[in-house]
Amino acid sequence: MRWLYEKLRQDKRQKRKCIFMILYFGLTFGFLLWNRPLLDEFAAEKEWSYSYLFPGYCLAFVLVFAVCFYRFAKEPTEKRRAGVMGWQQAVWMLMNSVYLFASMEFVTNKEFADMVWYYGLLNIGVICAFCILLSLIFNSIRRAMIFMNIFYFCMSLVFYYVYLFRGEAFQLIDLYSIQTAAEVVGGYQFQLTAQITAAAVGMLLIVQLWMSGRDYCFVRKQIKYKILLRILAAALSVGGYLAYINLNWNAEFGIISDLWNPAKTYREYGTTVGFLAVAKYMRLTPPDGYSAEEVEEIVEQSREEQDGENLKKKNAGNVTPTNIIAIMNESWFDYRSIGDPMTSESYMPFLDSLNENIIKGYTLTCTKGGGTAKTEYEFLTGNSCKRFPGMVPYVSYFTHDQYSIVTTLQDQGYQAIAMHPNKATNWKRTTAYRFLNFDDFIAIDQFDSSAKRYRNMISDQANYEKIIEVYEEKEEGTPLFLFDVTMQNHSGYTNAYFQADVNCDGYDSDEADQYFSLLKLSDQAIEYLIEYFENVEEPTMIVMFGDHSPKLPDEFETWIAGDEYKNLSLEEQEKFYGTPFFIWTNYEMESEENVWISTNYLSSYMLSLTGLELTYYNEYLLGLRQEIPALNHLGYLSDDGTWYSWDEAPKEDLELERQYECLQYNELMDKNDRIDDFFSLVQ
Repeated sequence: MRWLYEKLRQDKRQKRKCIFMILYFGLTFGFLLWNRPLLDEFAAEKEWSYSYLFPGYCLAFVLVFAVCFYRFAKEPTEKRRAGVMGWQQAVWMLMNSVYLFASMEFVTNKEFADMVWYYGLLNIGVICAFCILLSLIFNSIRRAMIFMNIFYFCMSLVFYYVYLFRGEAFQLIDLYSIQTAAEVVGGYQFQLTAQITAAAVGMLLIVQLWMSGRDYCFVRKQIKYKILLRILAAALSVGGYLAYINLNWNAEFGIISDLWNPAKTYREYGTTVGFLAVAKYMRLTPPDGYSAEEVEEIVEQSREEQDGENLKKKNAGNVTPTNIIAIMNESWFDYRSIGDPMTSESYMPFLDSLNENIIKGYTLTCTKGGGTAKTEYEFLTGNSCKRFPGMVPYVSYFTHDQYSIVTTLQDQGYQAIAMHPNKATNWKRTTAYRFLNFDDFIAIDQFDSSAKRYRNMISDQANYEKIIEVYEEKEEGTPLFLFDVTMQNHSGYTNAYFQADVNCDGYDSDEADQYFSLLKLSDQAIEYLIEYFENVEEPTMIVMFGDHSPKLPDEFETWIAGDEYKNLSLEEQEKFYGTPFFIWTNYEMESEENVWISTNYLSSYMLSLTGLELTYYNEYLLGLRQEIPALNHLGYLSDDGTWYSWDEAPKEDLELERQYECLQYNELMDKNDRIDDFFSLVQ
């Protein structure tokens, strides 16, 4: 000890290193002690072997501290050169890869214990390959492994919290929407779990082990060899990427990527391998058998049917509205379609009371608990996200101008305005709305600072007041199409400053109470909007629909449905994707209730109720709806009222759906052979 004291006294660098190490271990152990109740509670819920979780971590802490302190004491005063990698370092890298795999699954995968051992080894192999590649890039084992341990812990938090808050697994495409996530993250409540605590302590201990040990490299001498090493790393990266994209490696390993439920893929095959397997398909590829010639045949047949039936003249007797206001209401959902929410009072009394000049029902979406832009895209374009629901259309598809309800109405003299009381850049709407050809986009910075807010989000009431302001500022008689995306009911129902006045009496949950109270405020705002336009002379049509169900606790969904979601029938599961919708006019229109439709049909259906001209694509969608009234990624509602999954669908329905996908691909991606006059009124 005398020798150690002299070493610290004479060498300031060693002294600072010792102080840092003591503080590092002190804070780590303090974090462990602070969260001991989480570990004890977790142990109490598990088998007897878990009762040693906290003592085991304490023992690991002592051992790591002893190893690091021993290394420090034996470390020479002068800075030691990096050693050359040998088999011992390869073993330590492999062991760390095992830990990274186990730590990630421990935090994110409740079915970790049921994973087939073969896929566990595959995950470890992939992680180890990443470790080797990083070591080549850094030419440092230590730096690469420190990075990998911190990175994997951070990613385990991302996977855990994204699924917790959104109900959907984190995917590669979500990186393009990181700014949108940052805008709404403050509305969520982050809580540590025993798994996160254990993973955090493990990460901190292993990082310190790597920091305290000697560094090892691949090349230690001439600079030209270091350059060659980087070239080798770049070549391996490019080769690995090409193999990843172009080889059918997932099928070779028996991995079936569930693109409609990536979380299932992650649980079954491991988060690392599952993530890569799903990410591989984050490209819009042509449907099976796609060709420009076949699309021309589909288009020609559709035109003949429409012209033969004079479909374009069927709407001539309908009123042509001067104003069309379309509102996608954030997280607007009616749990009465699933079960009895047993609320203390009605949360949609005004909408329930409307029975004149209104069509009401449910619109089937391709997303649940999140993914606003998918439903928005379906409504505006008439295309479906069914084939690749994991993709975000505005991010993945929009590289050029798109035909939509916007262009169809603009061709008939309408001014097209988009509105969203949040950042314009969310979901890349600034770019998307430009490709959709909106004339103007009103975002949060154009709302008054005094606008009413709930949970720091613009209220529906303030949102609709802005709609009325836009209407009143336009020139009288000018046709207006306004598309609005609300914000009030966005997920994150744990705000301590929001007073809930609607209680879910059958289920004790502050989150559910807040949500149903927000629905009541939405209903009051709808009443304000409709009562205003009832007194407007210009013919006005208002269509409103929800983008997706809210992200409430899984236990709430189980309670209201009577069973866990995975145990429900297809029809019962589809109810979680059916958001309410209505079409209301301030002029006479035949009313209808309990209509089922899907969002990809909704804008065409809306146009069919007017005296406006429809594109051939609009008419095609209305014809398809006669055969398949509602569809999404899970399945579809047939014309006889039966719900089918796509795996059980009759061949004729599958062929209709495939032809629909061919038309979508032609409009979206086939720039050279796009049949423009099928999707547009301009001939």
